Amino acid sequence: MRRLDLLRYHDYISFIIDKLLDRLYSLLRKAEDGMTAMAIKHVINILEEEKRSLWFSSLCKKVFKGEKVGITDLDKILNVNDRKILIEYKFRREDFRNCIITNCFQFLNLRHLSIRSGIPLYYIFEIGEYGEKLFRVIEIDRDTEYKIRRLGNGQSRDTYVLLNLDDSLLLNELEFKSWLREVLG
Repeated sequence: MRRLDLLRYHDYISFIIDKLLDRLYSLLRKAEDGMTAMAIKHVINILEEEKRSLWFSSLCKKVFKGEKVGITDLDKILNVNDRKILIEYKFRREDFRNCIITNCFQFLNLRHLSIRSGIPLYYIFEIGEYGEKLFRVIEIDRDTEYKIRRLGNGQSRDTYVLLNLDDSLLLNELEFKSWLREVLG
């Protein structure tokens, strides 16, 4: 699902989020223990944050109407003992086959941010729904080779970056933890 599609239907999406929030607040009032209440509050906060984010993005599109406006986010900035990395964290049900495909606009903006700031950028893809977790990790820097392609049909048609699969690491959870410690050690 493209973010732009959510913005087109911002009012309706917000209406649905409000309905979900009403149900969650009802469940919160009935929560029988602190852990359940904490979990429900967490989900409420996530939905309220998403609603505000959609509102802000919609506002920017209106304020800058007629101009090329792009909005993206960065998932994580990890700082361990003043060593920093930028992380764009994604989830895929199955691993990539020939190349890593990701949104072009976000990729180019995050790559530019990393190069300008000097903070390393990693795309991390958690792979699989059940069983052992796998992680595909690729460092994005000035020398990262990529191709830009228009892909998809209909509403899913967009511009994507294709990254070389051989430039990435496929790690199990234990290896991923070791990699993370090594990168920030």
